[in-house]
Amino acid sequence: MLAEFLRKNWAYLLGAIALHGVFAVIFGLTMLTMSRTPPQRVLAIQAVIVDPNAIARMNRRQEQERQQAERARQEAERRRQEQAVLQREEEQRIERERQLEEKKREDAALRQKEEEERQVREREAAEQERAAEAEKEKQRQAEAEKQRVAEIQRRQKEEAEKRRVAAEAKAQEAREADLRRQVEEEAGRQQAENAGLLNQYIAMIEQRIVRNWNRPPSARAGLECEVKVTQAPGGMVLSVQLGRCNGDSAVQQSIQAAVMRSSPLPPPPDPRLFERNLLLIFKPQD
Repeated sequence: MLAEFLRKNWAYLLGAIALHGVFAVIFGLTMLTMSRTPPQRVLAIQAVIVDPNAIARMNRRQEQERQQAERARQEAERRRQEQAVLQREEEQRIERERQLEEKKREDAALRQKEEEERQVREREAAEQERAAEAEKEKQRQAEAEKQRVAEIQRRQKEEAEKRRVAAEAKAQEAREADLRRQVEEEAGRQQAENAGLLNQYIAMIEQRIVRNWNRPPSARAGLECEVKVTQAPGGMVLSVQLGRCNGDSAVQQSIQAAVMRSSPLPPPPDPRLFERNLLLIFKPQD
């Protein structure tokens, strides 16, 4: 800071030093002149011859010296005031420069702050723009995904409808085929029944059961019982139930045992005559 001040104000400093040198020279000359006038001795008893001219010359010289000293004093005062004015002006100039530098720094700081705020606004605007674009892209993707899902669902519905129609057609064909088969079986069964094969099938089963029956002592003449038999394909007896029967419990148990011993039951002469549930009349010969 001091070096900077000396570099900027060296001319003023040299002028001030020179001015103080001039003041010193004038003061020295004044003191030298005053010291050369010897003081007059005062004798206790001395006769003095007063020379009015000499006194006048001495008075004039003293007045001149006084005026010269006054002029020197005034010149020194003037120079001091000028130096003070120069110093105040220099201080004011330095203060103006300081204020100007301070204002420059403040302006630079303000510009920097404004630039930073502008950059922040630009970054925020760019971020908002990116966020808006990302949101738009997200919406576009969501819409595309929605359309894709809708297209998949539409195709799935179409495929499901095609499968449903095909299944219904297949089921209809199966129902029609089953109906034709049933009609054909019913016709064949009716034909077999008309040919007496059903009665023959029932008689074969009843005869086997009678042959496997162990007649209990309580069985009486004219025995007749309804027998409900459930069989599996192949004649395996699954269950036996007795309906109307004029025999006692021992007789009924013997009939049930005879049915179970007759398993498997004889096959029908025509497979179309097979019945899962049979109603037989157990009526042995007396």
